[in-house]
Amino acid sequence: MSQEFVSEDYLSLDSDVKRLVDWTNPPSVKDLKSDLSEAMPNHNHHINKVNDWITALRGELKIKTIEGRSKVQPKLVRKQNEWRYSALEEPFLSTDDMFMVNPVTHLDVESAKQNMMILNKQFRVDIPKVKFIGKYVRTAVNTGTVITKLSWESEVDTILDEVPVFTQTPEELFQALQELVMTGQMSEEEAIPIMEAGEPIQIGVEPQMVEKEIINRPVLQVRDSRNVIIDPSCEGEIENARFIIDKFLTDLSSLKKDSRYSNLDMIQEKEYSGVANDYTYYDDEFNSDPNFRFQDKPRQKLVAYEYWGYWDINGDGIVKSIVATWIGDTMIRLEENPYPDKQLPFVVVQYLPPDNETVYGDADASLLKDNQDIIGAVSRSMIDLIGRSANAQQGIRKDLLDPINSKRFKDGLDFEYNPVQNVKDALFTTKIPEIPRSALEMIQLQNNEAEALTGVKAFTGGISGDALGSSVGGIRSALDATAKRELGILRRLSDGLKQIGKKIIAMNSVWLSDEEVIRITDEDFVAIKRSDLAGNFDLSLSVSTAEADNQKASELAFMLQTTGGVLPLEITKLILSKIANLRKIPDLAKQIEEFQPQPDPVQQEMAMLQVELLKAQITNEYSKARENEEDINLKAARADNERAKAGKASSERDRLDLDYVEQASGLQQERELEKQMLGLQFKDRLSKEKKDTNNS
Repeated sequence: MSQEFVSEDYLSLDSDVKRLVDWTNPPSVKDLKSDLSEAMPNHNHHINKVNDWITALRGELKIKTIEGRSKVQPKLVRKQNEWRYSALEEPFLSTDDMFMVNPVTHLDVESAKQNMMILNKQFRVDIPKVKFIGKYVRTAVNTGTVITKLSWESEVDTILDEVPVFTQTPEELFQALQELVMTGQMSEEEAIPIMEAGEPIQIGVEPQMVEKEIINRPVLQVRDSRNVIIDPSCEGEIENARFIIDKFLTDLSSLKKDSRYSNLDMIQEKEYSGVANDYTYYDDEFNSDPNFRFQDKPRQKLVAYEYWGYWDINGDGIVKSIVATWIGDTMIRLEENPYPDKQLPFVVVQYLPPDNETVYGDADASLLKDNQDIIGAVSRSMIDLIGRSANAQQGIRKDLLDPINSKRFKDGLDFEYNPVQNVKDALFTTKIPEIPRSALEMIQLQNNEAEALTGVKAFTGGISGDALGSSVGGIRSALDATAKRELGILRRLSDGLKQIGKKIIAMNSVWLSDEEVIRITDEDFVAIKRSDLAGNFDLSLSVSTAEADNQKASELAFMLQTTGGVLPLEITKLILSKIANLRKIPDLAKQIEEFQPQPDPVQQEMAMLQVELLKAQITNEYSKARENEEDINLKAARADNERAKAGKASSERDRLDLDYVEQASGLQQERELEKQMLGLQFKDRLSKEKKDTNNS
């Protein structure tokens, strides 16, 4: 390529970029392709390993065999993976609520609750959870690395809807309030404050064409790691990656529907040449059928490169997060990272962490490939041994039968044979040879080795309790060991889902509508405000294995058995509900939580009678207490009466004693004489006063 051609191409690229952004130092397609080319040697090494694992998974035979010999290849890797898929998928799919969001401080409680509601709703409704988890787990098991790309999908449509109409002027407000008062819908006391405030009120609805958000949700894509080029200098930490390039398949029609892309008319049209560096049209890596291609331009497939990374866009030496997309030599998108966290929108999870510092993980096929090849070689030898041998063919010594008896022998009739030493030696029947025991032992040995390497019990006699002892404890130890290995893989997968959840929460806080109604149950609706979604929180995801759940359920059942009828009903219901949840019976768990025992009518009546009996006994005791109190009062009154009688008797006795003393001393006689003398004196005085009155 001449220098003049490169210069013109570079100038055209600059003009493409300038049409997209007004940055001081924007990157060109050439700059971004330079990062791509530098990362390709390391990425190609990963592609070769993944291709080998996929070949082993499919059971494809890579070696050349002699014509007529067996070409069978047992699918040991596929067998192990099939047992692994469901064990890793079920912990994520067995519950409706995958995420638990815990607040860091008391101020974040409501925010954490609302984020948990939104996340779980999005994974139930907006995101096809079963499909996503299935692909998430299977990609990790098959290729050793699962790369999840996050994006946000939003679509607005114009529809005819009824829009409320409000009053515009004080006259309209007065007329509306007057009509409401006259029709009895509002009282005068209620209408006066509204009129004084002058606030508009709704007076009806009218049909209008309005823009309505029909789609507003996060999107999760499990990308093929062979089409995602990661910065090789990140040293195994995706957070340290300075760029990630996503290679994807698209077409002009899809690009034109998406408003993010420009310069589509400048994409160079090239005839497909089948060359790997043809950046315009797709190559065999993406095309399942290389012979099929769309003939019309809108549907012809294009290979696009989406660059997520950091670039010094202002020329001040400080890099910022950007996204750029190009097809061929044309830049069709260039902007700053639109995501709120300004991080690369990828989550990378390793299935089996490798020994060296790389962001990619290892698959089970890396452990089982040699075992599968050995089993395949032994199996093909056994099949060749059987297939190349003649079966049930008979050989007859030439001197045993004459022509007549030979014909009778072939017709199945009785025949005569010539005298020989041993007829059995003269008649020989071929049969399938016995398979050597060493071949079967070799296959069994490789199966055992495979199960020991992966910890997956594929029912071929590998892991057993006999390996650790014939006791129940040995079997339990073997199961616990496999469960721990499986739980380690689950922890890595769940950590990836937690990172996905945190990124979705960050996007929710920006791109959710102001009032988005989230359906929580069949009856309840909770309105989530976007402004309430911010806050510090700790996102947790609880996962477990079937073995671990069974162990917990057994421990709870033993606890319930030992406590017997000591625990109250509410505590017993909690334990039974937990056991049902661990056994993956959520409907039974809910029924146990809501269960309220209905008493037996006879027992209920007996209880009522016992209550009535207790009431009667209490009333009787109260009555006895009152009687005792009255008896005490009566006795007290009697005591007072007796004391009064005793006082009276004492007074009488004192009076008699006084009379006796006065009589004995003559005091009474003197008193009588004094009385008589006073009476005589009084009579004399009266008679004298009478005479004086008469004389006057």
